[in-house]
Amino acid sequence: MNKIKAAVAAAAAIVGVGLAAAPASAGDIDTTPHCSNKQFGGIFLCGGDYGDGGTYFFRNGTSEIFVIGTDHAVWTRWTIGDSGKLSSWTRMGGSMSSKVEITRQTQGGAFTITARGSDGRLWSRTCDQNGNWGGWYAG
Repeated sequence: MNKIKAAVAAAAAIVGVGLAAAPASAGDIDTTPHCSNKQFGGIFLCGGDYGDGGTYFFRNGTSEIFVIGTDHAVWTRWTIGDSGKLSSWTRMGGSMSSKVEITRQTQGGAFTITARGSDGRLWSRTCDQNGNWGGWYAG
């Protein structure tokens, strides 16, 4: 009996790890429409204020998608060079109620994303030209 309990617990742990690796979680219940992207996959909130998970194309050839996951956090995934391979989904945090938009781009490659938070304020995060992200800030 203890071996069965251990096997069930191990299987549950493995399933839990898999769910944390993408912007959707099977246990989440939300009446907002859900979409997926043909190139990037995943399941995320869409329609209305959430948009459709638009893809952004950068000068260096990278394409990247920013979406609101079913947990209302911002998630992103991007292409890796010209290989056609994709990064893993990366959770960027926040609790958002609108689509993510790129609101600023510089000649050097830095850019800022912005989305409306569940508190009604606009929240932004900036990625520098070297790919380093700063924290969320209101404004």
